[in-house]
Amino acid sequence: MLNNVYENDLGYMVGTFYSNVFECDIDVWYKKHISREYVEKNIQYLNDLDNDFLLSICAALKRYYEDYKRSLPDLCEDIPYDILHDFEKEPRSILKYVNIGVYKFDEFRIDEEEIPVINLRGSCEWSGDEGITIAAKNNQLLYVGPWKNFNVWDSRWNTMFNYATPIEK
Repeated sequence: MLNNVYENDLGYMVGTFYSNVFECDIDVWYKKHISREYVEKNIQYLNDLDNDFLLSICAALKRYYEDYKRSLPDLCEDIPYDILHDFEKEPRSILKYVNIGVYKFDEFRIDEEEIPVINLRGSCEWSGDEGITIAAKNNQLLYVGPWKNFNVWDSRWNTMFNYATPIEK
């Protein structure tokens, strides 16, 4: 499942896997003392995501896109117009506009080892240099929005520009 694993200059173990959700290879980063078994268990979790949970991620991506387009229309001139064209029929269609490059694993306590986590970073068609982060823990979406160095085990994250939950009007 995890291929081509090596230690990089920063002391992280780096490997790749194929994501069924994003239909591409994704790099994985984790510290040496985090077990490969733990990493692969979470990769399997991502690849086998519950459909309702995946749809909640897609809905959050849609909120991120719509707010970005509303807030920065001048920067959106080169964005493909069809991002939301098929969303109502197939919400997962928005995933083709997201390019996840890294699945990062942070340190955790032993009693947290069985809790599934997602901590994805990459780019998307609409956000230019801001990129994207998608983070979840224990089947709860924590963050979807501009790229952040997000740690799913830290409860002190900034909720500004977080599209994980619907925006209240």
